Amino acid sequence: MRKLHALFDHLKKSKPNMTMTKHLNLPRITMIGDIHVYIENHRGISRFTDQEIGLNITNGQIMIKGSNLVIKMLLSTEILIEGKIDTLAIIESSTKDGVKK
Repeated sequence: MRKLHALFDHLKKSKPNMTMTKHLNLPRITMIGDIHVYIENHRGISRFTDQEIGLNITNGQIMIKGSNLVIKMLLSTEILIEGKIDTLAIIESSTKDGVKK
């Protein structure tokens, strides 16, 4: 636990302008109710239908399931999805950079 605290202290001091999620390559997920989800730090879309959207992340995938799902905004590392969201799951992968070999 001490090592983890030391790592976070070091990261905070090394680049104060960079957020912790960007520094650790973690996705930041902001969800409003069950109709809107905004995800930062994704690495591309792996699957897209009106019932399921899959996003690659550094250590696996994010799977969003629901109905009438639409992509309202898409940037290189950010996405805004709207519709009736039933489930949002993070599926960890042992492959490097979330890319299956």
